[in-house]
Amino acid sequence: MPRFDATQRLSTSFAPAMLLLTQELANTQGPVTYQIDLLDELGTAQGWLDGVLEDWQTEHPQVTVPRIRLRKVDLEQLRTVRASVHRLLSRGQERLFTQDTPDLDAPVNVKAGPNGVEGSPVGTGIPWIASATALELILAQQQDQLRRLKLCHNPGCDVVFHDGSKNNSRAWHDVATCGNRANMRAFRERQRTAGA
Repeated sequence: MPRFDATQRLSTSFAPAMLLLTQELANTQGPVTYQIDLLDELGTAQGWLDGVLEDWQTEHPQVTVPRIRLRKVDLEQLRTVRASVHRLLSRGQERLFTQDTPDLDAPVNVKAGPNGVEGSPVGTGIPWIASATALELILAQQQDQLRRLKLCHNPGCDVVFHDGSKNNSRAWHDVATCGNRANMRAFRERQRTAGA
């Protein structure tokens, strides 16, 4: 069972294993109030990456996952890949495929064989991470799971969660915190306008 270290600390729902790396990468930066970015420091980033790659290897035993030793310069590239995922998810499902420029421009290896067409990440280092993330997004979209990977609607909260609800209607990563705040703001606004 994957650990989901970045996502678990944010008390939200986990995406299926096919989106393990994507959700984990997106959640390395939690909400503004949390103020802990797992990609700020080399040691923390390396610890997170080692764990997520080990989990990814468990979920994808047919793919050779490279050992990636981060350098300080890699952190900015990793944050850029994370920002690409956030940009993609921030558009919402109705506008997901309306942009001509890519959010995440990364190659993947496609091979036809006895088991059909299979994809695998290519590259080394951060380009491999970008490729694996792109592959996850493609496969999730094909299996109708991408629309269920969402950014919390609470302003200032960038937590990425998986909406497993029957009608795919969740808006907050955690109803008790973000949902409660939003509902209270709406209630107070209704009270204010009713009293005016």
